[in-house]
Amino acid sequence: MIKTSNLYWIVLFLFCSVNVIQAQPMGLLTGSELEKKLDEWTSVTFLEVDETFADLCQQISSSQSISIVLDRRMDPGREVTLQLPISGSLNEVLQKVARDQQAVVDQLGDAFVIVPEYRAQILRTLAAMHEENLKEFVRKAPSQERSQWLTRLLRRKEYSWRRLSEPRQLIESLAEEAEFAINNPEEIPHDLWRANRIPATNPIELISLFLFQYDLSFQWEADGSMTIIPLPDQIAVTKKYRLPSAQIKTVEERFQKDFPAATYAARGSGNIEISGSAELHDAINAWQSGKPEKESMRDIAWKDKRYTLKVERKSLSVVLAYLKEAGLPVVYDLEAMKARGVEVDRLVTFETTQADAQELFEKICGPFRLPFRVTDEAILIDPED
Repeated sequence: MIKTSNLYWIVLFLFCSVNVIQAQPMGLLTGSELEKKLDEWTSVTFLEVDETFADLCQQISSSQSISIVLDRRMDPGREVTLQLPISGSLNEVLQKVARDQQAVVDQLGDAFVIVPEYRAQILRTLAAMHEENLKEFVRKAPSQERSQWLTRLLRRKEYSWRRLSEPRQLIESLAEEAEFAINNPEEIPHDLWRANRIPATNPIELISLFLFQYDLSFQWEADGSMTIIPLPDQIAVTKKYRLPSAQIKTVEERFQKDFPAATYAARGSGNIEISGSAELHDAINAWQSGKPEKESMRDIAWKDKRYTLKVERKSLSVVLAYLKEAGLPVVYDLEAMKARGVEVDRLVTFETTQADAQELFEKICGPFRLPFRVTDEAILIDPED
């Protein structure tokens, strides 16, 4: 169980309950801003000893302006056993929190869904498979009406729902909005859900998310209606790629290790059909475009990372110890500072938002007129030279 921290470290927390399946501007990060946020350094702690897994996720969601959804199979009241502080890039923090609960983080659009380990890497692929099936369904019988219907089903916007909302009502509301019928809504179990909000998503992704939590899926009928079905044994996205003949074998060899369940079938000269997870197709597209691998937090200099912290009436010695424990390469000697007359037990209060290391330590050291230097390797407090 997490112990109460001696520090009062928080980023402003906000909670809001909103209407069922209504799009409203909620300030959640999306797109490139979200990608940038995932690489930023984050440190998380609790204010009370009885904080739960759901409380922690709410704190991270509110303070970082991101959407976090707990799969209904996760216990929201379970204790968190991670040692404080939980720090690293925001992406690393999310992964640590999930692993503590024997879970994984799936990113669906611009939302982060925490699902049990045994359901890892299914949700995104399931939603992508439904989108591809829908496109194929419309291609087989094209018309202006069906084209407009496809646009409605794939249009992205923000959705939210209130506490105690019922999943059947949520799905029926989405079906009404997109103008299609559900043949057997009674297959969706009765349940009451926590309030939540998801940015930049579409009805197909949402319905996939809602049904997935009951091991359910859906299929389109010839008249454009939807039938709820059990989650299929095989979940994969099938796409065709046109490649130089010399690369047909290369693509299979390149990705077989990371995606062993994928299948590859040549379809004539320079064409290959690949079935696999959404992550596999992401990797293939990145490889085809020559896109460089995403820069990790370890590759970003400490002086370029960003920090959002709030400290109220804590001593300099406690602040420095906390930052060191949180993973910042802070180098200092308290005894040497005391010998030079620095009041290391003097209390400080400050707040930083998206500050780099230089700005952060100006806030910390400025009141003490304490020299410091930020290098690529460390943050040197009261250096000898």
